[in-house]
Amino acid sequence: MSAIRRGGLRGTMSVAVALAVAIALAAAPMPAARGAAPLKVAAALPGIITDKGWNQAAYEALRQMQKQLGAQIAYTERVAQSDQTEVLGDYARRGFDVVFGHGGEFDAAAKQVAQRFPKTKVIVSAGTVTGRNLASVQVNVFQMGYLTGTVAGMMTKSNKVAAILAQKFQQTDEMLLGYTEGARAVNPNVTVSSSYTGDWNDVGKAKEAAIAHIAQGADVVWPILDHALVGVFDAVKEKNVYALGFTGDQLDLAPKNILTSGLQRIGVAMVEMVKLVAAGKFSGKVYVFGLEVGATGLGRYNPVVPQKVKDKVTEVKQALLAGRIKHP
Repeated sequence: MSAIRRGGLRGTMSVAVALAVAIALAAAPMPAARGAAPLKVAAALPGIITDKGWNQAAYEALRQMQKQLGAQIAYTERVAQSDQTEVLGDYARRGFDVVFGHGGEFDAAAKQVAQRFPKTKVIVSAGTVTGRNLASVQVNVFQMGYLTGTVAGMMTKSNKVAAILAQKFQQTDEMLLGYTEGARAVNPNVTVSSSYTGDWNDVGKAKEAAIAHIAQGADVVWPILDHALVGVFDAVKEKNVYALGFTGDQLDLAPKNILTSGLQRIGVAMVEMVKLVAAGKFSGKVYVFGLEVGATGLGRYNPVVPQKVKDKVTEVKQALLAGRIKHP
């Protein structure tokens, strides 16, 4: 989600266990490269592939690479920050052509591994680092935040909305900025509050934070979290207020309380990066994908969201695409 989308110590699984759960799935050679070996693509993930969000998006992207490009794929779940260099390096040693560190918290480890393995393309999802064989790929999360904030600003009755984040980094700053700007553009009277839990997956901490914001009057809450967002959804259900989903379409997790979801289709961006590698067009730079390629947007709407809000979102989306809404 960033230069740094995210960050943090998101798992305690040791490298030995983490590597034990790595799964490699072989596929046919890429049709575009006759006689050439298929690309081998791996990803080190900070969370689990069933989180209905950030990590699941990466897993689904890998499967898409396998199906569409004939890539051989592998992944490791719950990679703790202390284990990042070893996990990424292990894939590079095993001859993987492309290795993803899935999240801005992999920046430092990716830089080390790219220097040690110059033949491996190392890519950080939502990262900021670059090098000869090192790139970062981002979703335009300011756009995502702005669209999400538009809905929050129009749906609040208390004129108080909130965001709960795990950690403060460039990417999360961009999300919060977009959310705030979007809400204020449609509702000058709105107050946007925010707090940080320090953990992407701690459900209890997230629920406590949500209850605190709700107690202060917030009636729309946006969790910028991984599995921990379940705690926020539990809180809004108990207190009968609204929430917004994050990264994936999460309406089904709380169908009476989730208004819509801010989509961060990082998988779209990851697939685009592997296509560039396959075509020999990879460059060591920061790539940003947004509304123009469908890398962000909003998910399904709750039936309580009126048409005038949906129409405003369409208008805002067009303005973002045309450059009429500027990043501050």
